[in-house]
Amino acid sequence: MDLEVELQAAADDDQTQESLVLTHPDGRTERFRLHEYSRVYAVPGLYEEVVQRRLQCASPRRLADLLVTCAADAGVESAELSVFDLGAGNGVVGEELRARGVATLLASDNVAAARDAALRDRPGLYAEYLVGDTDDLPQVADLIGAHRLNGLVAAGALGLGHISAGSFHRLWSAFAGEAWFAVSVHEELAEPGASDFGDYLAEFAQRGDWGDIVVRERFRHRLTMAGAPIHYLAIVARKGPAAAPER
Repeated sequence: MDLEVELQAAADDDQTQESLVLTHPDGRTERFRLHEYSRVYAVPGLYEEVVQRRLQCASPRRLADLLVTCAADAGVESAELSVFDLGAGNGVVGEELRARGVATLLASDNVAAARDAALRDRPGLYAEYLVGDTDDLPQVADLIGAHRLNGLVAAGALGLGHISAGSFHRLWSAFAGEAWFAVSVHEELAEPGASDFGDYLAEFAQRGDWGDIVVRERFRHRLTMAGAPIHYLAIVARKGPAAAPER
């Protein structure tokens, strides 16, 4: 990447306000927030350099490991998994899943630049890449059936103004029995009353008919630009064989 990158921590250590400064070869500079994803994805290699390498983001690798391991423990090999990558960004999670033997991958993201970056940087990784909230994409249910999807992954895409718990649940409900999900969410948002997803997880655990949580693990998601750890929860759940997609 023929650019210089300077990271600038937020004054209150708020990860949504972290910013970076790019210096181009001609000396021109531009500053934007890390969460301005359209601008980040537009620069080839920038997301990987900042988030994956410098900030040591572990969510893609950890979720891929947990999904494949939990499924294998239940007798489902990685080649038998067909996964929907929700909030897929430029494909770092899908790449981790493919490296572990998952052959069929579909994706969606609310940011069109994410799909453009995935197609640019990882051509052929996804059989389909949709743009928009899955609630507004009527073809999703048919794609889940047509590709026999049995896995749903969302790495860091829940909460913080991204994907709502309601939207996630409606997508999960479209999966038939013997399906899995693996998600990561900020630990402060995972408790009841802290966010819609915290409330959702509590109801999920109480009801039982939505599936069973098999892993709830705290891990270091990444570092802030100031060098402090950000901890998330990795959650893996399984929908039993008797379950059917909601209509």
